[in-house]
Amino acid sequence: MFVVTLVAIGGAFVLFIRSYLQVSDALTNFVLKYNVDPSRFFDMQTWVLILLVSILMVGIIFGVLLIFIYYQKLIKLYRFQQNFINGFTHELKTPIASLRLYLDTFKKYELPRIEQVKYIDFMLQDTERLALNVNQILNLSKLEERPKLTSIQTIDLEKFVRDFLEKNPQYFSELNIEIQSEVDSSLYSIDRELFEVVLMNILTNAIHYKGSSEPKLTIKIYQEKQFLKLEFKDNGIGIEKHELKNIFKKLYQVGKTTKGSGLGLYISHNIIKMHKGEIFAQSEGLGKGTSIIIKFAHKNRDKK
Repeated sequence: MFVVTLVAIGGAFVLFIRSYLQVSDALTNFVLKYNVDPSRFFDMQTWVLILLVSILMVGIIFGVLLIFIYYQKLIKLYRFQQNFINGFTHELKTPIASLRLYLDTFKKYELPRIEQVKYIDFMLQDTERLALNVNQILNLSKLEERPKLTSIQTIDLEKFVRDFLEKNPQYFSELNIEIQSEVDSSLYSIDRELFEVVLMNILTNAIHYKGSSEPKLTIKIYQEKQFLKLEFKDNGIGIEKHELKNIFKKLYQVGKTTKGSGLGLYISHNIIKMHKGEIFAQSEGLGKGTSIIIKFAHKNRDKK
């Protein structure tokens, strides 16, 4: 765009000078031939000059504006890329280093069976962490390849959440989770596989950004007017209000943190959007925890 703009500016200058000289010569010849008052035509010549200059300036401004816009997008993309590389590299290096340490310990020392089981549990946690990070990339790829829901089932959301937690206790052992339901029925039509991804991302974030030695997450299911809502409220580090909308952007990470890959909430946002729902965050500020709220329209609920 920059090269094209420069060529356009140079061509415009050449055409302007050439046209101006031609118009000037034509008007001079006309005045001399017909012995007409030259002031009338020189005024016209001035207006032609102003018009050509105006068109030229508009073209220059438009070209520079395009260059500026694309340059800003390039900078933004570069920052996103750096955040992703820094965050994802950290998420991969930490469990790998931990696994190497445990394996070295097994190699050098004869450990009692109790100690072996303890270290094996730690290693399993690290492998699960690696699997989660790899799955984030795979889930992003699946969403881009499959922008529409293909497997919809009507399920009870409260039961689905409880079953998910019982099926994956190893991921959330350090998180005190409480489920509160204020509805008689929380039936809704969703894609089970994709909604599990949403739950995994939200709960994993509550662990990554815990603000105390006793992290707690309250999952509340309730109805508000025509909407069915799922609220995930933690006691973590919180988010500044001006950051709340940004956390659902692709590769976005709050501040200079290296936790996470910057993909979890972006993927969750797209999955909820595919379900015709809405996901947003609320926080009173740093140190005051965060609430992630999923809102489904009543019209998609299964009625008995």
